Amino acid sequence: MSTEKTLDILDLFDLNDRALTVAQISEKIKQPQSSVYRYVRLLRERDLLREERKGFYSLGYKMLKYYRILRLDSNLAVIAEEEMKKLTSELNETSILLVPSNLQAVCIATVSSQHKIKVTSEPGEILPLYGGASSKSLLAYLDERVLESLYTKTEVLAYTENTITSLSEMKAHLQEIRNKGYAFSDSEIDESVVGYGVPIFDSNNTVVASLSVAGLKDNMLKKDSKKIVQSLKETAEKIQKYL
Repeated sequence: MSTEKTLDILDLFDLNDRALTVAQISEKIKQPQSSVYRYVRLLRERDLLREERKGFYSLGYKMLKYYRILRLDSNLAVIAEEEMKKLTSELNETSILLVPSNLQAVCIATVSSQHKIKVTSEPGEILPLYGGASSKSLLAYLDERVLESLYTKTEVLAYTENTITSLSEMKAHLQEIRNKGYAFSDSEIDESVVGYGVPIFDSNNTVVASLSVAGLKDNMLKKDSKKIVQSLKETAEKIQKYL
């Protein structure tokens, strides 16, 4: 079964064509109706299409799930932007916003400081969940099955000598993060970069993002860590009020 043709069917639906018959779909994608029936059956099984009325098919309710994910990510970046600017201005370090995505993390916003540093966290960049304060402050509050899958079903790479590649060591480390309420990292993904991170929860107390600051090790270790963590937590609380 052609994946491309299946996606072509989903692409047919818009504000003008909210419901289509198999015959209409067949004509639009130039495929025989027998093939279209198979594509439609698969999409219905996955809840990506539904039969709105006899013979007419519309987008399925699973699309609402995807919409909510996109809306949360885009709204979260907008909501967090002003607070992240204040945080970066206050600490003079780069602030980073990550969201979880399967067994990875995705950066959705960054506010850079005046310090020129190489940090693997640009908007749209995919990052490992097991390295860096940003990612670990997510991983610590995700379902433990995510952690198990991460270490048993994917390749855990040692980006530096400080990357935690042992499952048992990471379990103990994440418990420490939960006890303290924040994550710390020193050269786990990027050499000579230190970071602090905290989780962001929605109204259901589910972790939806992490907020962190990162900077050159020499600069960061001279600063008051308690002040950094306090500023991070206060900023995360301000963002959470809108979620």
